[in-house]
Amino acid sequence: MKPSSLSASEQPGPAPAFSRLGIIVKPDGGEALDEVYRNLVSVAEEHGVDWALEEGAENPVPSIKAARFSRDRLDRDLIVVIGGDGTILNAARSLCQHEDVAILGVNLGRLGFLADVSPNDLDRHLSAILDGRYCEERRFLLQGSLVRNDTRIMESVALNDVTFKMRDPVRMVEFEMCIDGTLVNQQRSDGVVVCTPTGSTAYALSAGGPLIAPDLHAVGIVSICPHTLSYRPIVVDAHHLIEIRPVEGSRGGGVVSFDGQLNQPLEYGDVLAISKYEHDIRLIHPAGHDHYSLLRDKLCWSEQTF
Repeated sequence: MKPSSLSASEQPGPAPAFSRLGIIVKPDGGEALDEVYRNLVSVAEEHGVDWALEEGAENPVPSIKAARFSRDRLDRDLIVVIGGDGTILNAARSLCQHEDVAILGVNLGRLGFLADVSPNDLDRHLSAILDGRYCEERRFLLQGSLVRNDTRIMESVALNDVTFKMRDPVRMVEFEMCIDGTLVNQQRSDGVVVCTPTGSTAYALSAGGPLIAPDLHAVGIVSICPHTLSYRPIVVDAHHLIEIRPVEGSRGGGVVSFDGQLNQPLEYGDVLAISKYEHDIRLIHPAGHDHYSLLRDKLCWSEQTF
């Protein structure tokens, strides 16, 4: 006997665009995190998506039993980060070697340039994304290495920026900067921000730097409170090698910072080399995502006072 055919209501639906979802949560996210987590799990299960919480993270809702995944042994194709931009920056640095893994940010922070899905819209946007309706873009990172006495003592990556700044808040640092071996300037200032287009809306913006469109393959170099006002922000191609060297006699000690989260002291004789990292990250946005609409919203460009 032939098996009976399935009715229309019994036909299996199309496979989700992502089938293995990982969840990274902001520590101490409070009640807001609990609610978002419940909704996220509910949508994933409705779409038949295998989901798992990051290994080592506290389960926001212990009554919902969660499988676990590791960033070191990644077996996910979509990572949903619940938190602010800082949580995404941390995730991006550790996941950037997995270029095929998509990252979606749900905003529990403040501005949320990277985490652009609001908790109130999570159900609608995540359902559409799992159905294959979304925007996607690649963002590059910077790689910074600190060399001391011909020995590389530190190396890390940054999605936003690599920053060299004073260690003593009441002193300036003095340093020289070269691009591809050519001297650009020697300056006294509170430091310098070297940023990606992603980071142009962060520390570099506060220091007076330009907004760089995310599709530009460019790096911004922004001095922080320079002693000479003629030092202006510059934008260069991302393929250049930028080197920063504290000069002898500089009264202020320096520190190099990656995304404002990893820090390392920098002394005279050290060389900080900054270049484009070999891997990108894959960011997912809701369908219809518009970078300039995001800027208008986050920077209040559309507000008018009558």
